[in-house]
Parts: sequence; C-alpha cells; structure tokens
Amino acid sequence: MAVLYIKEQGAYVQKSGEKIVVTKNNLKLLELPVIHIDNIAIIGNVQVSTQALHMLMEHGIDVSYMTYSGKYLGRTGAESSKNIFLRFEQYRFYLDELRRLEMARIITDNKIRNQEALISHHRWEGDYDYRKDIERMEELRKELPAKMTSNEILGIEGICSQIYFGGFGRLLKCDFTFDGRNRRPPRDPVNVILSLGYTFLTKEVSAALDAESFEMYLGFLHGIRYGRKSLALDMVEEFRQPVVDRLTVLLFNKRMIGKYDFDFPQDGTVVLNEDGFKKFTVEFERWIDGKNSASGNPSFRKTIRSQVGKLKKCIKEGDVYQPYSWRDGNVCDQL
Repeated sequence: MAVLYIKEQGAYVQKSGEKIVVTKNNLKLLELPVIHIDNIAIIGNVQVSTQALHMLMEHGIDVSYMTYSGKYLGRTGAESSKNIFLRFEQYRFYLDELRRLEMARIITDNKIRNQEALISHHRWEGDYDYRKDIERMEELRKELPAKMTSNEILGIEGICSQIYFGGFGRLLKCDFTFDGRNRRPPRDPVNVILSLGYTFLTKEVSAALDAESFEMYLGFLHGIRYGRKSLALDMVEEFRQPVVDRLTVLLFNKRMIGKYDFDFPQDGTVVLNEDGFKKFTVEFERWIDGKNSASGNPSFRKTIRSQVGKLKKCIKEGDVYQPYSWRDGNVCDQL
C-alpha cells in the first residue's frame, strides 16, 4: 500500500476498471490498481473525476487536498465513524474552562520538552552553549501553571519556539542559511521543507481525527477561529520535532536534498522543484511509516492513530491526556 502524491499541474485523475489513471493532455502519466493505494494527496491544480472519487470512497481511501504552495485544505473520504456522542463530550470539555486550559498547558509543556530533547541530544561542537537555551526554555516552561489564558500559554510557546529555532539552525550542516521560521511563502530552502513537512503531518493528523468523528474546528490550545481546524493543530504540536524537524535535519545533513532540488525565482521566493518534491515525498513516507526504523517501535503513522485513541478516552472518560514525547528510549526512527 502507498500514498500517491499528485502534483503535476493540469493533471486529471480518473477511474479505469479497478485502477486509478492519471493523465495530462491525453497522455497517460500513471496507472495504478486501487488495491495498491492507501491514500492520495492532491497538490494544486489537479482534477479528480466523480467516478474516481466514488471508487476511492468505496475502498476507504482518503483524498487530501493542498494548495500548490503547500497549505492543507481538507480531505474527502468515506464515512468511517458517526460518533455524535464524542462531539457532545468534546463540546463539554471545551466549555469547562479549567479543563481546557489544563489541556492547553499539557500540550505546550510537552512541545517544549520535545524541543529541549532535540537540542540537548545533539553532539555539539564549537562555541554554541546549548545549555543556556535549554535553561531559559525550562524557566519559561515552569511558568505555564500560572498562565490562566490561552494567549498567555501561546505566548510562552512562542518565546520557546524562537529560542529553539535559534539552536535548530545550528544543527544544520548544509549550503543554506537558516535564520528562524518564516512562511507564506517560505524564503529559504530549510523553511520550504519544514512547511511542507508540517503540511503533510497535518494531513496525517486530520485524517486520524476525522476518522473518529472529532469536531476538527474545536481546539484546546489554538481555540476557535473561523475556518481553522484547531484540534488538528493541537495534536500536530506533539509531533513537530519527532517527525518533521528531525527528518529535515536528516535530509539536509546527509545531502539527501540539496541546492539542485530548489528553484530560486527572481521575486525572492524559493520553490521545491519536481525532483526535490519526489525525493521529499519518498523520504517522508519512509520516515512516517517506520521503514527506516531500527528500534522495532510502532511507526509514527501508527503512533498518531494511537494518540487519537488516547485523546478520545481522555474526553469521554476523563483521563489525563499524555501527548507523545520524544526521548532516547522512545524512538521509532533513526537519524
């Protein structure tokens, strides 16, 4: 089973018997039996026929949609759960301000710990004293219990992320400079890969949450904003460092992606070209599916689904939610 990424602009996805066929200008680009497809990611201007969508839904295959620049839009898929009672409990959870804020603190605390783990487990050389950054993040993390609004909690998260990405840039051994996070659009190759990785991660988390009938627009840390799937963003936080940030370091430091995988238009933007995109999707699938794992632990894809199950139990039964934390003894991949 495979995830099929379709990025060829102007392509058309259609059904032929029990196969998915991708064409452009009457030229066949790909033909694949539906039984060999796990899900499909549509990126940019790609059309999908109604007949193809019907067949994919009948086989339980999700189709995710993203803009050409990498923004996740949503998905179509067969109904796998109609658990309206879970949504009632989720609404009750959200309306209980004390529980909601405690969940926001738990999410943020865990994210900061994951950031600290990635920085502290690197074998540092040179004049960068990572311990000072870790100590500062620890001080900020310990302020979380006293924060009584989502904005205050997000403020701590934002400061820690600034400190973290300062250290993250020093992890990279490549031809590009990284001066912190930027996006919409990303202005350097490292940020291009980070943004694309976060988009793919959001797709994975959204599919897992949607399959259990969670209310996607009702988050605990990110709250409510029109059109934003805040619950998916909440859960993405616990997987940013283990999944995307570590993969980014791997790709650049081992020269798996380099300068020839990007285009640099004169408008100052940076674009991952077709060869680079193919390399990234192959390595992302290997990484999230555990095909480069030497530890025998569940893949990240399975772990995400497991965490969704834990969140469901937390909301329905009142258990304390424990986000996924990355430690040396809890690794399902190898750098």
